[in-house]
Amino acid sequence: MTVAEAIIEFLAEQGISGIFGVHGANSEDLFTAALRRGDITVTVAKHEFGAGAMADGASRIIGRPSCVVTTSGGAAMNIVAALAEAYESRVPLLALIGCAPTTGEGRGAFQDMVTPPVTVDAESTFRSVTGFTAKVGSVDDLGSALHAAFDALRRGLPAAILLPKNVQTASATAITPTEPRPHEITEVPASAIALLRSASNPVIMLGENISRALRPDDAVALASIGAVVVATPNGRDACPLSLTAGITGIMGHPSAHDAIERADLILVIGSRLSMTDRAGLDAALDRIPTVHIDCEPPLRPVTAHVPTTDLTSWITMLPKVFQSRLRPAPLAVRPLAVAQPPDVGLTCTAAIIALAPSIPLNCNIFADAGNTGAAAVHHLPIGSGNRFVVALGMGGMGWAIAAGIGAARTTGRRSVIIAGDGAFFMHGMEIHTALEYSLPVTLIVMNNNAHAMCVTREKKFFPDVASINTFGHTDIGAGLAAMFPRLDVRTATTADDAATAAAELFTSPTSTNCLVIQTDPCEIPPFATLI
Repeated sequence: MTVAEAIIEFLAEQGISGIFGVHGANSEDLFTAALRRGDITVTVAKHEFGAGAMADGASRIIGRPSCVVTTSGGAAMNIVAALAEAYESRVPLLALIGCAPTTGEGRGAFQDMVTPPVTVDAESTFRSVTGFTAKVGSVDDLGSALHAAFDALRRGLPAAILLPKNVQTASATAITPTEPRPHEITEVPASAIALLRSASNPVIMLGENISRALRPDDAVALASIGAVVVATPNGRDACPLSLTAGITGIMGHPSAHDAIERADLILVIGSRLSMTDRAGLDAALDRIPTVHIDCEPPLRPVTAHVPTTDLTSWITMLPKVFQSRLRPAPLAVRPLAVAQPPDVGLTCTAAIIALAPSIPLNCNIFADAGNTGAAAVHHLPIGSGNRFVVALGMGGMGWAIAAGIGAARTTGRRSVIIAGDGAFFMHGMEIHTALEYSLPVTLIVMNNNAHAMCVTREKKFFPDVASINTFGHTDIGAGLAAMFPRLDVRTATTADDAATAAAELFTSPTSTNCLVIQTDPCEIPPFATLI
């Protein structure tokens, strides 16, 4: 077998069942090796960033590594942003990157990128956004590189392997797969247990990592503890919003922050305590004893850190740690009301509230950054079996569109993608990928003809400067309908129209469909720093 075939066989043995990418000369052997197998699904995206985000979105939903394959040159550079999001959000994403043949390195080979300063320094670039990066210069390097890459993936970090064309086509033997490491539950320090058991008014703060680890009935275990539960923006689906005191951090809900201010203990599970998760809470975290449970230490000092790679088991252990204090948790959730300027039209919040009742159960919901993400985090109810993801590691526009498509391709479950027109103009053409594979995807575009959160910031912080973030109107719905006759597209201008269209689309027999909702760029989103 060739090196390319040996790599794909190794991926399959390690549980990777699909790859995403854009075909090219220096990656074609990898794609061909995958296509020749019956157990690897190949998805060709429209842009390499989109392919990387598809693999990222799939990994967040299925809870195991996914793979993106690209060729060299600009294609390889296009996945840097996708790997950066995966790195910041701790998502195990493997990138296999084809390179020019070793015989042409440093000699003017087309798209050579591994011989600095003659060329760009691709290895250093990828090392900055992964937990492991290596170039396989010969067949002898292959096994160690793959084993090291999967070690990084098991730690929740992306990895990249650069593969010269002539190495991919060389003969190789099968690579011995590695045994997965068992989960580790570090023994809880006695001091941390004493803190947990002595608390009379604890608050449990759930982050993104616990959201990925939770099982359907685990929220019941949380509710049995008798503590107030709050969630970070990306821990949004870890517990039904009805059982929490709201969202923390930059999208903070005042009730969540009130609950933390009144607490005598904060138990943080699955959050690195980035500023996205903790904005406005540093004074409370300095004052109140805080126990942090996650695989990595937090990004700010806490009273006690308990490292673990098995957050799922921790949830079932908590009632015992707290000595099963079965008492109702005091919840006093105040509505998050945002005063809007006079004469503001349809807001993203009102549109989401209108369409929310139609969103089906057992689907994956992806919200993009910006006004749409803020509105969805606070106002979108998460039903039984639903997952919710908003990527705030890098906060890049358009990520949710590709990520939702990747999740639908991998799981077969419907992806509901909520994005703004700014996100659509960046990566909206990945809807073509969804159509090509007849994927169950509903794309909801909030079209305010602006980078609306930037508009709000302009008005709040730079009122003497004319806006550069409002645009001429674009009829996105008509454009998509003209480009893709098979795509069922609706356009709504009122909340009632949005509710009706959503109800029709979610019961439609068409797999891929789209709803464009005209919203107002002057709305003030439910975003803590802008309220």
